[in-house]
Amino acid sequence: MSENPSSTDETGHNAEIRTALNEWQRIFLQHDWEKLPVLLADGVTYSNPGDAMPLQGKDALVGSLQLSFSIFEDFEYARQFSGEDGHVLEFRGRVGDVAFTGIDIINFDAAGKIIDLVVMIRPIAAIMKLGTEAARRKAITDHGTHD
Repeated sequence: MSENPSSTDETGHNAEIRTALNEWQRIFLQHDWEKLPVLLADGVTYSNPGDAMPLQGKDALVGSLQLSFSIFEDFEYARQFSGEDGHVLEFRGRVGDVAFTGIDIINFDAAGKIIDLVVMIRPIAAIMKLGTEAARRKAITDHGTHD
């Protein structure tokens, strides 16, 4: 018997959202960036530790995450929490020799698309090292496109 896509689990969440959360994790673990926009609403908002203001739109979110994941090492998801107000995925990894733990706070629209993502990472040393390396890589890329 196939599962009704609109059926809910014990937490009250439908199959589309469960499938999207599983696909989200797969994309990040496999760096399958071309599939990420399918999960996102056009006006998705992305708040992260490296930007003072939230980023808007699919391209901004995908580009920022691709850069971060080119720096992360030993990335893995640890736990998942779901509630009426959204979903939280706990993750861990390293930036060079600095280990980090973080969370993705994800909210979906009625169509099962991600409308809001908030990423938090600790400790501050990991955020600082990530920011330094991201700026270095961006400078190299920007310099290369102006030649």
